[in-house]
Amino acid sequence: MTTNPDKPQRKHMLRFAIFAVVILFIIVQTQYMSVDRTYCEGEVPVPGQPVRQAGPLNINDAPDVLMLGAAWCPACKAATRFFVKNNINYCEYDMEKNAIGAKLYQEVNGRGVPILFIGEHRIQGFNAETVTRALQDTGLF
Repeated sequence: MTTNPDKPQRKHMLRFAIFAVVILFIIVQTQYMSVDRTYCEGEVPVPGQPVRQAGPLNINDAPDVLMLGAAWCPACKAATRFFVKNNINYCEYDMEKNAIGAKLYQEVNGRGVPILFIGEHRIQGFNAETVTRALQDTGLF
């Protein structure tokens, strides 16, 4: 009976390949993690509409930016990174998985994500320059 000297090496390569695929899967999944969370509590008004606050916000007063997004949206993730990097007080709702987000999305006749509300500005999509100008116009940047 002959043994194949490459068999143990193939076993190790197969284990390494499986490990690499699992790690890659985890990395990809973290990029598309759900945004089914809110940074605000209670009823958050769309800028320009009357305040109907049902409960306290868990951030200082009203947020500077209200974002309606979705878990699968890369532009939403870019917007979130921009707000965190620039210390912008924002409130984020997933319009597909969060009741408040779905309600707000309907109220503003949403078409696509993200929809950003900054002062009186409504911005469809995310562009750092456009958001920066809106933040500057409202005195937040």
